[in-house]
Amino acid sequence: MAGQGEFIGIFSNLISEQKPMTLYNTYRGLPFSYEADILAVEQSSVVTSVDRYQAVSMALKGRTYLQSGAFPEVIRANVVEVDFRKEQATLKEFVGVGDVVAKRTSIRVQPDESLEAEIFDGRRRIGGRIVDISSSGMCIFTFAADMYGLSFRSGWEVYIDFKPPNTDTVVRFLGIITNINYHNGSYLHRLGLKIFPNPEIRPLLEEYVAKQQKVILDEMEQTYQLRLQEGSKQG
Repeated sequence: MAGQGEFIGIFSNLISEQKPMTLYNTYRGLPFSYEADILAVEQSSVVTSVDRYQAVSMALKGRTYLQSGAFPEVIRANVVEVDFRKEQATLKEFVGVGDVVAKRTSIRVQPDESLEAEIFDGRRRIGGRIVDISSSGMCIFTFAADMYGLSFRSGWEVYIDFKPPNTDTVVRFLGIITNINYHNGSYLHRLGLKIFPNPEIRPLLEEYVAKQQKVILDEMEQTYQLRLQEGSKQG
């Protein structure tokens, strides 16, 4: 695993060669991935340019992910401060994290309302709460106490029953479990699913995602303008 000195050396080479890197963040399910110029390299930190909406996510989450062909792997960095007026961010404490940044093929959004779902494998059911959704995928949190005692595994086909937003009808469609993550110290599991809604349901999901995306972007714009007016620097 590369150390801080090696990372700083790579950043110095990038700034000398005037090559950008890519910063990756998410905010309420929306992915943000923009090229960023390296503006300065200090002994243990780096100053980069930053997109306005990505700046909001970085300031609120306190971290970002860096990608470049010059890096041996994806790098996670802590956000020390974000200057909203200059549209710059200061990063430090760099850690290689392999290839953890998955690039989605569609936008997922976090719902404002509570959306419940049930996963059914033909024999057993588990209930959960939808934490993000698109027309082709969703993520569900479940508190099933014995997940691994049940017949749910990554790669398995399941049926998903849930009531789409703004409807009163429970629908069922096929899904494939793409990953199951266990949260240590609790019974909470995070299930990622690729979904295959029927032609009648897909437009409803697409309409909801588009509407929710606008709500989230409006929220980010308000936050950005507030930080800009305050002239704040926050990481």
